[in-house]
Amino acid sequence: MFKWIFLSLLLSRVLWEILLEVVNLFHSTNSSEIPELLKDCFDQSDFDRSKRYLKEKVTLKIIAEATQFFVVLYLVLHGFTHLEVFFSKYSPFLQALFFFGTTGLIFYLLNLIFKIYSTFVIEAKYGFNTSSKKTFVLDQILTIMLFIGFGLLAVFVLLRLLSRQIWWWQGSILAFCLLLFFWFIQPILIAPLFYKFSKLEDEELENEIRKLLVKTDIKIPNIYKVNASKRTKKQNAYLTGIGRSRRLVLYDTVLNYPEDEILAIVGHELGHHVKKHIQKDILLFSIYATVMLYLANAVYQYLLQTRTFQIQEPHTVFLYSLLFVSFVHYLLQPVLNYISRKMEFEADRYSAQLLESPIPMISALKRLIKGNLSNPNPLPLYKVWYYTHPAPQERIARLLIKGS
Repeated sequence: MFKWIFLSLLLSRVLWEILLEVVNLFHSTNSSEIPELLKDCFDQSDFDRSKRYLKEKVTLKIIAEATQFFVVLYLVLHGFTHLEVFFSKYSPFLQALFFFGTTGLIFYLLNLIFKIYSTFVIEAKYGFNTSSKKTFVLDQILTIMLFIGFGLLAVFVLLRLLSRQIWWWQGSILAFCLLLFFWFIQPILIAPLFYKFSKLEDEELENEIRKLLVKTDIKIPNIYKVNASKRTKKQNAYLTGIGRSRRLVLYDTVLNYPEDEILAIVGHELGHHVKKHIQKDILLFSIYATVMLYLANAVYQYLLQTRTFQIQEPHTVFLYSLLFVSFVHYLLQPVLNYISRKMEFEADRYSAQLLESPIPMISALKRLIKGNLSNPNPLPLYKVWYYTHPAPQERIARLLIKGS
């Protein structure tokens, strides 16, 4: 019985994902008018181009999701069992390592095909991709090396956890510690492997940013620009790290914005810290991870006892339990995204208050919409399910109401 419930959930999820993509595409591409708030920055040419861009991305995404579903279905019904038997002659650690390594390789190669097409066909066609083939290959090599390094440690820790009768609460503590660890090392060890970080050359802009930091009483040791233009023309900025690793990072693609717009974007990022969104995210993650691991442990114990799918090795059973829990996560995604969107609204409002005007943030958002060919008319249900940030026009409307 559980087997059919499991398979039904896998099928219903992919069908729902594809349905949302198709309906969102139909809704967005059949919208005949540019939203009133965007008419001063988004002309008919941009509007039509954004529709074509969306159509190509969605088409590729649907093909990728359908392909991945059939691969997962085969692995769940037959493939994982065959892998378990094939590696059974090795020690438990090597069994788990080869099992997860093979599984990871399958999905890496599968995703790589679609990533190559997305990067060098779709993104290049619309002028976003600036990555050379050499850069792309080097990025993949670094990704594989990191995956192997962290994978070895992850498999070792996982087997130690699964050897205990009740492991979910220990796993949740470990997940919390790993989150803090990656928050610390990502800016100083991982990100520099892919990007070049350098000090801002515009001293006047840096001084203005420092003034904002003084006003907010936030200590950020370093302000960097990153050579994002080596890979894309899309614009972004972010505040990352904890303690001494904390840094404000501006894409070099955003540095050609007017100064007040750059400051508004910085103000938004500072708003996340002033409103303690990072701490709230960490707390939410800790609670959420604990609940999900508790559920995963319940499924894990059931599968061990029933031998459903003819699997018996702890690492294989754990993977099946994660697949089941991933469906629960998908159902809860709208709730998590709602919290995220609420935080983004708060950060926008803080930026408007910090600069004493919503106009710079509104101008920056309009520039981002045009520069990134954002979908100006997304389906409301699609936003609920997938948008971690409010649609740009919603952010602009909220700023006009509350930021003035």
